[in-house]
Amino acid sequence: MNKRICAQRYMATLVGALLIPTAHADGSVSFHGDIVPMLKARAQFEQFITENFSVTDTGWGDRIDSATMPHMGGARIGPYKFQAVWHSSHGDVPVTLIIDTKIRFLDRHQHEIVGGDLRETRSVSETLDSIEIEPPDINSARSK
Repeated sequence: MNKRICAQRYMATLVGALLIPTAHADGSVSFHGDIVPMLKARAQFEQFITENFSVTDTGWGDRIDSATMPHMGGARIGPYKFQAVWHSSHGDVPVTLIIDTKIRFLDRHQHEIVGGDLRETRSVSETLDSIEIEPPDINSARSK
């Protein structure tokens, strides 16, 4: 392969990698305001969580980088993490509740953007995908 084709492929790969959505910091979200409406669409998750956990209202999601999606800078997307207490049959156990979502990036006409270039994103649509429950000490170990 000649040097020009290699250089073109390298640049295409580099540009594609730069356009992948990134989150440089976490942003706070409200369990009741942001997550409970998603739970309403998945009644089994809502029932499981409300019957078994006390969840703090303030949690954290990934913040969208302004350089990646200029019209969405600062918006939050999943996964979302909340401190919670699991009311087990053996007593209360502190845990981290993680809400995983499926995310669709939408343009100004509310059409889904497919592919790596998300600069025209004007809104996101999230649906609840799954939940994870972790001991809080696992999250502390990950950040070190």
